[in-house]
Amino acid sequence: MVTKRQTGVTPISPSLPRHNPGLRLDNGLLARLLRALSLICLLISSSAYAENLRIQEELNSPAPPIPLINAIGVEKFEMAMASGQYQYVGNTKCRMCHREFFVGRKHDAHDFALKSITKLPSGNNPRCLICHSTGYGVPGGFISFEKTPRLSDVQCEGCHGPGSVHVANRDKGGFLAGTDHLDRLRKMCLGCHTPRWNRSYIDLEKAFKKYKQPQPE
Repeated sequence: MVTKRQTGVTPISPSLPRHNPGLRLDNGLLARLLRALSLICLLISSSAYAENLRIQEELNSPAPPIPLINAIGVEKFEMAMASGQYQYVGNTKCRMCHREFFVGRKHDAHDFALKSITKLPSGNNPRCLICHSTGYGVPGGFISFEKTPRLSDVQCEGCHGPGSVHVANRDKGGFLAGTDHLDRLRKMCLGCHTPRWNRSYIDLEKAFKKYKQPQPE
């Protein structure tokens, strides 16, 4: 028979874990983290609710005019479309002469305008597509991502109007709302950046200066 004295090993007896002050500190930290996480979830939930409410208010409001029509007027718009000269060409044409701007705009929110709403229930609503695509509601403009993917998001022509005449003129005017018609260009901006959707900027002139650069900051 092997005894305690023979082996020199003290048998282990079961016992309750001793009090650990460090464990209490960890529990306190965990509690604070849980409270912080709960607060974050509450803020996200409140923000989502406010966003949904804003979208619903927009859908329940009278339909806004097409920005290009609002900017140049019905008569000029109808004359331009009837001429058959003004057609959307897509921003790959813009890249040929304005590569810096083409690349710079890839980091701008306008380049993700349609992508930002595709998963929303109202993502295909005409009210939303007017300001989240290029030329929706204008002959030859955006119809759907399946039919006109080259005009998705808000490209150069989304703010300046169809670019075919500009391309034919070799970068010498030709836009219905170009930099030679700043009053029209401002109206194009305000056609979508209304008081309800003004988070992008609150100072139009300040935004104008930023967008003269290839990559707005």
